[in-house]
Amino acid sequence: MTLAELAARLGAGRQRAAAAAAVPAVEAVLVWRIGWSAALAAFMYLGALGVVASVIDLRTHRLPHRIVLPSYPVVVALLALAAGMEGRWWPLGRAAFAMALVAGLYLVLGLAFEHGLGLGDAKLAGLVALGLGWLGWPVLTTGVLAGWALAALALLARHAARTAARGRPIALGPWLCLGALVAIGLR
Repeated sequence: MTLAELAARLGAGRQRAAAAAAVPAVEAVLVWRIGWSAALAAFMYLGALGVVASVIDLRTHRLPHRIVLPSYPVVVALLALAAGMEGRWWPLGRAAFAMALVAGLYLVLGLAFEHGLGLGDAKLAGLVALGLGWLGWPVLTTGVLAGWALAALALLARHAARTAARGRPIALGPWLCLGALVAIGLR
């Protein structure tokens, strides 16, 4: 995806401004909670990707596979580099297992409920689980559950507001990413 295509997907000035403001805030939380470790580069990448994917998903109700799928090898390579630098390979294995587990769960849910959860959500969930799995099972569990809880709250708020969009499904990507950020922040 070219920068021009990415800019078009981000939408008008307000959406771009929101993304531009959110990225430094997300990155600051990641530096604060992850610290200056070898894995920080992978989390910084995931943070920026999560913001961009969230803004696009909110705008279009589609997660762009052209930026999500190529991110898998990038994050795996950055985490493998971190594992090598730290001399600890178990976190990488746990991250890969977490990715497969969560992506598989979301894929099953996406196929079972075709009008709600999309396959883009499954792709993003696997990528998010890769990072959360690196940090441990409690962080992964908290991140996944927090994402669903936040999505449920957003759905309830929209229903209570009685807006015209009440019958439409919500964009799940932003809540997956925010749930992950909450889990990392609580770590």
